[in-house]
Parts: sequence; structure tokens; C-alpha cells
Amino acid sequence: MNTMWVEVLSRHGDVVARERIETPEARIGRAFDNDVVVNDPHVAPHHLRIFRGEDGELVAEDLGSLNGLYPEHGAKRVARLPLAKEPGIRIGRTILRVHDATHPVAEEKALTPPVAHATWAAGLGGLLILLLIVVQWLNMTQEPSPNLLLLPIIGFILVVAVWTSFWAILSRIFFGQARFALQLRIAVTACLVFLAWDQIAESGSFALAVRDIAEFAGLGAWAMLGVVCYAHLRTIGPRHMRAVMGLVLALITAAVHFGAAAAAAIIAAARLRRPLFRATATELKKDREWLKNLDQISRPSS
Repeated sequence: MNTMWVEVLSRHGDVVARERIETPEARIGRAFDNDVVVNDPHVAPHHLRIFRGEDGELVAEDLGSLNGLYPEHGAKRVARLPLAKEPGIRIGRTILRVHDATHPVAEEKALTPPVAHATWAAGLGGLLILLLIVVQWLNMTQEPSPNLLLLPIIGFILVVAVWTSFWAILSRIFFGQARFALQLRIAVTACLVFLAWDQIAESGSFALAVRDIAEFAGLGAWAMLGVVCYAHLRTIGPRHMRAVMGLVLALITAAVHFGAAAAAAIIAAARLRRPLFRATATELKKDREWLKNLDQISRPSS
């Protein structure tokens, strides 16, 4: 059986073209008389041919091109490349993969409907709100009231909604679908993990009398934030992952710089502004001398 498939990959690893070849040999290049035409200025008009060796396995052979033939993940130029174990090849700036018609494919992946994501998000969200109410009530140091108990939780819900909407908008722009329920499920799950991590760190620091545990818990929180961002990026897909990751990193960097600048400005203003009822050391010394003299004057003379 002479059927083979030649796949042309994008720089993100996605298949952008797939050609079915019925002949024993396939020629690949930039010229239009090839079996597979590659739009790459670094590919020769007739760059390589794919044929079957004596053992029946597919082999790629360079046709004397300027830029040569390379394995997909290799840096050494080769004249011939067997494709039985590694079907990927690189010519110019283009990645190709060649498969036999009998090449096995992965099993079908289960598709999770949006209703399932919404159900999970609602259930996890209810659990999160319940835990937040309990933690907020346990941490209160004054008389409980609905405002003190619920206002911070409402603000937290708004933050989660903004975070989820941000990723849903990015998914809509780059993937074509907002997938809000899935983004909400990821965000709520992350909040539960953050809450558990914070409580474990505080409890461990108190039980073991080691303050460093609570101080270094922030490093774990940052690591979890990176995992959460990666999970959101995976929903958008690998095709635009680099672009979205660059945008997210730029926004995070801008937020960190803005927060640091605002904190520095507040600290500087606090240092420059003298408190209203705070006296200097010289003034306190004068006040003590005045009180001492007043005490001596008020004593009756013997």
C-alpha cells in the first residue's frame, strides 16, 4: 500500500495542511509541480522527496537543497532520514510530518459540555462561599454583623467575576469561544486551593511556632498563581499560547510596578507628613522641665 500523509505544521505545532499521497514517491518544495507545495522562501523549488526503502519504511532524502534537511528536533544536517521512529522533519523554517496510512492515532477524547462546567462551577462556588463565611466569622474580633461578614465576601466574588471575565474575553478573541463556565470553574477551584493553602500555612505556623512558614507561604501562592494562569492558557489552546502569555505577563508586570509605585508614594507621603499630635524629642524635654518647675512652685515653702 503506497498511501502516505504529509502534514505541514505551523510554528505553534498545529497542522495547517494535510496532503494525501497515493504514489510511491512524494516530492516536496516551493515549485508548483511538487506533490506538496510549501510556501517558505527558505525551501528550495525541489527540496526533498519521500519514498519507501527496501524494508518498506518511509525515508526522506534531500535533493541537494541549499538549506538542507534536518530532523524536527535535531540540529545536525542529514542527507537521508528514516521516518519510522521520528516522522518529523524540518526544511527551511517549515516543519513537516510524514505518516503511513496505517499510522495509529490517539483515542477519542471525551467532550465535556458547557452545562457540566457550569454545574461544577456552581457547586464549587457554593462551597467556596460557605468556607469564606466560616473563615470570616472565626477571624472576627468584634461583634458580628451582616455588613462585616458579607461585604468582604461580596468584594471577593466581584474579583473572581472580573478575573473570569478577563480570561473569557481572551478566549473569545484568540480561540473564538468565551467558555465562561470553564474559566469560572478553573477560577473557583483555584480559590479553594488558595484558601486551603492559606489556612494550612497559618495553622502550621501557629502549631509549630515557626513564623517562617507563614512568611514563605507567599512563594507557594505565587507558584499556584502560575499554575492557574497555565490552566487558563490551556483552554485557549497552544496556537496562541505565546501571544496570550506575553499579554498576561505584561499586564501582571504593569500591575506589580503600579502597586510598588503606589506603595512607595504612600510611604514617602507618610514620612513627609508630620502627625498632628506627635511631639519631637526637644518639645517633650521642654514639657518635662516646665512640669518640674511648676511642681516646685506649687509646693509650699517650709
